[in-house]
Amino acid sequence: MQAIKGLKLFIVVVCHLGFLEGAWAGATPPVEGDSKTASAKDANPTNQPPISVAVKFEGGPGQISTSRAYITAGTNKFAFLVPSEYKLTCADSQKVTLMKGDGSCLISVRVIGSFVGASKAFDGAAARELVLEEHPDATITTEFGMSAANASGPAFEIRWGSGAVARASRVGFVPLRAGVIEFSLDASLNNLGPSLGDLNYLVVTFRASDENGKLEATPLSDKL
Repeated sequence: MQAIKGLKLFIVVVCHLGFLEGAWAGATPPVEGDSKTASAKDANPTNQPPISVAVKFEGGPGQISTSRAYITAGTNKFAFLVPSEYKLTCADSQKVTLMKGDGSCLISVRVIGSFVGASKAFDGAAARELVLEEHPDATITTEFGMSAANASGPAFEIRWGSGAVARASRVGFVPLRAGVIEFSLDASLNNLGPSLGDLNYLVVTFRASDENGKLEATPLSDKL
């Protein structure tokens, strides 16, 4: 037991298609045969292997104690630090979702997969199409960029829904060797701004495995 004192498994969740935290207003789990994902012109997520995710509490001499999520999708591996006050839930077989303890917002990481057509780059237009497929009623209020794992891609802030269930989201797409990774933060109109630091913390600490499947997730030093 002493040998594993510095690295303790906290929780392991395997994502299954169709599971969703029921308390999240306005969200509907996809059903088998749902055309929303299949209708994307360039994305090909249906060939992606199911995701498994483990959250580990990490700490030890000279380290800041943190919780880190490890995602496995086939031969690809990803990792990121979990913001404080968030717990792991799961939306479908390609996306992991974290909910803040008070239920005020969700942060999700989605492995979309590869894009067909080597001559067609994944750009703002392709990303905009994906955003509007997921939220057909959305209004894009801002466009900018997002960087993770030494790569960059397009990002947006949107508003969607109406009345008591009106929501605001920040959504970013980063093309990596393993495919396009979607990062999103969903919150009420008033909670989006105060929660952006949590999304940034996750994105900045996001790491992806190399072509040999090696994943380097550096512990946080307490000397920082």
